[in-house]
Amino acid sequence: MDAHEVNGMRAMLALFVADVFASVPRKDQFLKRNQAFAANVDLARLAMPERLPLVLVCADPRVEPAGFLGIGTGEAGVLRNTGGWMDGRVIEDIVYLAVRLGVRTDVAIVHHTQCGTGLLADPAFRRSFADRTRGDDAERAVTDPAATVRRDVEKLLADPLMTREVLASVSGYVLRLGTGLVETAAEPVAPASR
Repeated sequence: MDAHEVNGMRAMLALFVADVFASVPRKDQFLKRNQAFAANVDLARLAMPERLPLVLVCADPRVEPAGFLGIGTGEAGVLRNTGGWMDGRVIEDIVYLAVRLGVRTDVAIVHHTQCGTGLLADPAFRRSFADRTRGDDAERAVTDPAATVRRDVEKLLADPLMTREVLASVSGYVLRLGTGLVETAAEPVAPASR
């Protein structure tokens, strides 16, 4: 891709972002908050730690790690998807961050109670969803968050990409939406030597 194509793509992306924000009912509120944030934080000067805390959580808006863990800007990386599910894409993201930033990661996987992915355990809903997405995501159903978070910890530890140069530790937690409290489901563990 040459410079002209890159500039064209940037212009199209800028128009897309402007269009998306125009359709967001609270865009002015978000942009005002951004101005206050930008006035108080210099993102370019934030130091990168030798070990990067990295939190994997559900995309559910009730599950915001800045809120329930008190994470401030620059204190941790956050990866999100529906269910907080450990999959190949998340594993690739962990490796990318570790290699690109030159750090080891301490991954905390957090699943939560009352997760909407629990609907994937229902065959009728799953068929309807599969018709739209062309996939069967039954294994993504978070009906027992302590069990699914332990499964994801094991999955990450078993992945051959998770060397000691990439992963310092992985642990698992459950956020109880009824109380807002986090419980440990899997103590921190380091990967086997690879």
